[in-house]
Amino acid sequence: MSPNHNPTAMNKTRSTEWMLSCLLMAWGVNVLRTEVFFDLPTYRVMGAVMTESRWGMGAVLVAVIRMVGLGINGWWKRTPIIRFVGAMLGALTWMSIAFLMFASTVDSAVRLPAGMYFYLVFFIFEGWCVLATGYDMFKNEAYGSGVLKRHVAR
Repeated sequence: MSPNHNPTAMNKTRSTEWMLSCLLMAWGVNVLRTEVFFDLPTYRVMGAVMTESRWGMGAVLVAVIRMVGLGINGWWKRTPIIRFVGAMLGALTWMSIAFLMFASTVDSAVRLPAGMYFYLVFFIFEGWCVLATGYDMFKNEAYGSGVLKRHVAR
């Protein structure tokens, strides 16, 4: 395969994208499942922004979009665009969760939960995925039309 058509030339981030998608799906499904998290002080500001159901549905929707983009990646030339949008939305989601949880703890004078820093780590890795998918879009000429040519050794 020529370097110009290598869809993951920037450190092969697809496994990280799959992991972050699954984490976002798990978070969203868990929030949808119970409807009791936002009663806790660390989620109070998040509850003021949107309902627990909307946060959960938003997270599940972003995760599904990313998974679809990752699942069809390579078959359709514009797939890196879907991956890019998914990584951007994932980064914004993790950043929003972290920021709003931090705002809740400051407002309520409670301690930060231990898992709070996971959201910041997820945000950083999403940023790396944004860069990698942007690189993939450029290398694959994702703004053109058609299906990627397959370079199969004969």
